[in-house]
Amino acid sequence: MAVSPLVMVLGMITGLRRPAHVAAAVGAVAAALLIWWVPDFALPGDALTAGAGGAGLLVLNAAAVMLPGVYLSQVLTRHGVHRSLQEWVRGLPLPGPAKIALVVAGIAPTVESLTGFGVSLLVTVPVLLALAPPATALRQAMLGMNIMPWGTLGLATVIGAALTGTGTAELGTATAITSSLVFPLVTVWAALLARPRHRFRTAVVAGAAGGALSLGLLALGRAGMVQPAGVLAGLLVTTAGLLLCAARRRRLAVRPGGSGAPDGSGAPDGSGAPDGGPLLPPGTVLRAYGMVLGGIAVLRTATAAGVAPLELHAGGASFAVLSSPGLPLLAAALLLDRGRPSGADARAALARAGRPLLALTGFVVLGCLMADSGMIGELGAAVTGAPPAAIALVVPALGMLGGFVTGSNVGGNALMLPLQERLAPDGAGLEAWFAALQNSAAGHAVFTSLPMIMLILAVAGDRAKSAGVTEQGLLRFGLGVAAAVYGALAVTAVMVMAWSGAL
Repeated sequence: MAVSPLVMVLGMITGLRRPAHVAAAVGAVAAALLIWWVPDFALPGDALTAGAGGAGLLVLNAAAVMLPGVYLSQVLTRHGVHRSLQEWVRGLPLPGPAKIALVVAGIAPTVESLTGFGVSLLVTVPVLLALAPPATALRQAMLGMNIMPWGTLGLATVIGAALTGTGTAELGTATAITSSLVFPLVTVWAALLARPRHRFRTAVVAGAAGGALSLGLLALGRAGMVQPAGVLAGLLVTTAGLLLCAARRRRLAVRPGGSGAPDGSGAPDGSGAPDGGPLLPPGTVLRAYGMVLGGIAVLRTATAAGVAPLELHAGGASFAVLSSPGLPLLAAALLLDRGRPSGADARAALARAGRPLLALTGFVVLGCLMADSGMIGELGAAVTGAPPAAIALVVPALGMLGGFVTGSNVGGNALMLPLQERLAPDGAGLEAWFAALQNSAAGHAVFTSLPMIMLILAVAGDRAKSAGVTEQGLLRFGLGVAAAVYGALAVTAVMVMAWSGAL
């Protein structure tokens, strides 16, 4: 009975193909009916009041980033920033597989971390379609969506920290460790999909790019910079790729004829990568991203200097206005438009963010009802009796289930984090690690969720239809990759439990 609301949500999304916000609302209603019907799941009045206040602040926390982030995306598209970024990436002097690795481990994480909601697909899908056949390019675009725990300026990690009472820096650092094997895995997979002639060399280069992203996220998390970590780590990988481009251009310039490729393309493997494109991103891209990062730096400096963060507290949750990246996102959009808000872009942002916010609200309410009524306790008690090794294998599976069902890292955390906390062995100090495993697993499952697949097909448009790329084909591919991602997360979970002495 305790698990029935989760089963109902899963069935509505995967079986009946209902939208996430509808499934979340039905799940919340089912939980409320169980509370009314089953005496064991009674909900005290004070818990209901505190839970409502906490849920409201969590949704406010998310809305304060979602709405400005989507609005900024609309402004960037109107100003041609995304198009400039696409053209710049296509012109980089790199062979095809190396360029794909740069997109998956550098460009995509940077854009997605800044804006979220799959906006990076507006950049990566056209670029990858120019580098590979549609069936391959759309699979590579899926793999580029694995930065989710740091997407929308670390929103899922911030919400996860609020749900568990963990420090944002602590959870961000632990998440960087639990996700460390995933980024090299998906980057190598994406590069090898291009069927390069030198598979081993390509795998080494792609693995190094994914490993650099993992190390960058870890270093920034330890430095306390969790919210901009995805942007900065993606920029780190991109910068390393540009340095390689510069070295390669110099090497090609000293060869007879100035080209290392028989076809004159400047690419030794004949991939057609040109050797004359600019190495630095366009000025419009640098200005837009610099405004957001500069705004975050200003707010951090202000709060460090003693300016009050303007915090709200309710039900164990909190919302700090000056710590939220929503203000820098909105300020960057207004600066790009010279202080004149765009009504059309605001309406488009409300339309795009409306359903995700409704779904998040439903999943937050469902999670609170299940936690405060004792349903989560029943589920936790059923699983905690299992051997520790089995628990280590269950934790990432539950996290990935939450991300797949909700199509959102934030929604998956809201749904599953209360349960994951209950699974941590008593006295082992693993609560933050289990929260990090949940955060990683939910985020790394979003790329194979149905909403993300539909967005990829929508961006590809007629190219996907003419190539016969279908939703079912991408889903099968995504589930295959998700199985490998689960293996990496399960290995990490076993190592964490063994290190703590819980095994």
